[in-house]
Amino acid sequence: MTTISGFWHAAARLSGKIDWSPALRLRNGQIETMQADDLTVAGVSHAHQRKLRQCDALRFRGDAIRIDTPIYPPPLRHLPYAPPVLFYEGNPDLLSERSVSIVGARRCTQRAKHFTRTLASSLAKSGLVIVSGLAHGVDSAAHQACQDRTIAVLGQGIECARKGNKANAIEAIVQAGGLVISEFPPYQHPSRHTFPQRNRVIAGLSIATAVIEATMRSGSRITARHALEYGREVMAVPGHPFDNTSVGCNALIREGALLIQNAQDMLTALGIQPEQQAKTSPESAIAKQIMLALGTGLTFDELLEKTGLPIPTLLMSIESLELTGWVQRLPGDRICARNPS
Repeated sequence: MTTISGFWHAAARLSGKIDWSPALRLRNGQIETMQADDLTVAGVSHAHQRKLRQCDALRFRGDAIRIDTPIYPPPLRHLPYAPPVLFYEGNPDLLSERSVSIVGARRCTQRAKHFTRTLASSLAKSGLVIVSGLAHGVDSAAHQACQDRTIAVLGQGIECARKGNKANAIEAIVQAGGLVISEFPPYQHPSRHTFPQRNRVIAGLSIATAVIEATMRSGSRITARHALEYGREVMAVPGHPFDNTSVGCNALIREGALLIQNAQDMLTALGIQPEQQAKTSPESAIAKQIMLALGTGLTFDELLEKTGLPIPTLLMSIESLELTGWVQRLPGDRICARNPS
């Protein structure tokens, strides 16, 4: 269990309402010890100061990173209204690596899901971390393709999400070596405001944002707008003009977003060379455990018994390994290892 002070608990509850950039420039850290006059100079209102000083400390599962600490992700730190606290579970080292965000429609086509998995897998193999919002559709497909190289940004508190339909997906990402983060206190429920608010974090963490499918009034376009405001690359996959799920992407391309058709288009635009040397084994501990247990081939039930992993974790890990070319399915519902192509 982790505890944060009442000051930072209140700051998290006020996330998106206070711009901490002036305070960081004024003190370069140690924000909690700032006097009232300094906070006022930094633009923190008296009403917000009262809340910061009167809130109770918070104890929670997982961990947290404050904006005034060296480990807070640099791409986010000095953005306007950056989250003062990032609550997380999983591998925080991913925050220090180069990342790209992949976003798109919740009610996407199967074609979009397949494209997303292929794109995310290829980008992860080239050394990038994949950021998305753990929503249904495109987001989930992106996370599933590279669970050990992904960051899921939630529009609600992590504990709250664990009590809902995202529980299995969160656990699978954490167990695989990925990362789940939220700017909201662990107990906070989602609202119509929290999801658009978290989109700025998705864009802020990433050197580029790719939109797969989107309508004109989608959250993905909000993420793309934030990326443009932050000076990041925006890319989009074109679609048929009669397809409503592609209207938003086509509009982004018309407005200047880079048209992409595959991972190589993204890598070329970003000046990144794909990794030439194939890895001899997956990186996450869960994936390595599965690969070691498989041998010449096992049924799912045999693999479940041999690994002792929870069923949801095993299912999602096998799907991820299959998508990234580490395993293949054989007749008789058997699964075996193979060399990645």
